[in-house]
Amino acid sequence: MQADIQIDTPKRFNNVPRPTVSGGRAETLPTWNAKTEGAATQGFSISDINLLPVLFQPLVSEEYEVDMGELTQLMVAVTRTFTGSIDHWECTPTDSLDDVVLRCTHRLRTMGNIDHIEVLRDDGNLRLLLKKFIGNRSTVYFIPVRPIMGLRHRNRPLFHILLSFVKSLPYGGLFPNGESRIDWLWEWLFEDLECQKDDKEIVRDHSATFYTQNKNFLETYEMRDWKTLLDKYRPKKPIYKRIKELLLKAETIDFQVPFLLSVKDGYDCMFEHSELFQVVDSTDSVFANGYIQMLNDCANDDDLVSAYQHTIAEKGNIRPFYDGIPRRLHRLEAFITDLSELLNKL
Repeated sequence: MQADIQIDTPKRFNNVPRPTVSGGRAETLPTWNAKTEGAATQGFSISDINLLPVLFQPLVSEEYEVDMGELTQLMVAVTRTFTGSIDHWECTPTDSLDDVVLRCTHRLRTMGNIDHIEVLRDDGNLRLLLKKFIGNRSTVYFIPVRPIMGLRHRNRPLFHILLSFVKSLPYGGLFPNGESRIDWLWEWLFEDLECQKDDKEIVRDHSATFYTQNKNFLETYEMRDWKTLLDKYRPKKPIYKRIKELLLKAETIDFQVPFLLSVKDGYDCMFEHSELFQVVDSTDSVFANGYIQMLNDCANDDDLVSAYQHTIAEKGNIRPFYDGIPRRLHRLEAFITDLSELLNKL
């Protein structure tokens, strides 16, 4: 029995065929519809989900050289960190470095629930990007602003509370955030409006019409301290009371959690997980439907549906995964769904 694993880097290393390493099971997030039945969400169609093997083939990118001894030492350290002691492992003189790496990979997959590993070289430092699959990104969460604008003259206190709150959220759509795809979508919507200009009914409810009428106001609107305003607000109507009750829970919601998630390979996928949360004019608008169509078009070519939590591992610094990501994501999704449902009832 060997007390520890020692890795000696040979002067020459002949690559051996690397079989696909897989195993274990990825837990998916259950659909959240117990309370709201998903009234505020819009789904987009997806093709079959095919997760890549846990470790890319080939093992190391051809774009740069990686010392196999260094990689193996890091894989051993990561395996110990996330799966416990491996001192009981036995290594024979015929075992290659690839054998050790694949053995670590299989253990990380089956015992550490790590579904994907990317080998990175950053400024000469070897890093591993470790990912755990936590769910499918098949739902878009919309926050409608059109109902809020309707409160501008009939309930100004609630209007300022809601608009300040929504504008404080870190999501794109109606508010500028440097997202070129959203800009492209608006350009297309203005072209569509021009084609429909003879149909007064379509023009009146078109997203581009709403955007034109409210763009300057929304962009220049100075956010208020919505929390202070909310504490002073004394609603009378039941729907207003329900909105206040929901917003009082906002401090318990992690609105940044989508930014802690990643895709399978950020270089190949156009959309990040956080882009599934959008501020729109209305949940069934031309803009909302156009955005979903854009997601569907991209889903044909990219892995658009896999969401992962991730962490970085490098020599002397193996970071743990964030705690409670699925639970925090569930609570955010439920909050946005409830908020959208209430706004649509205004």
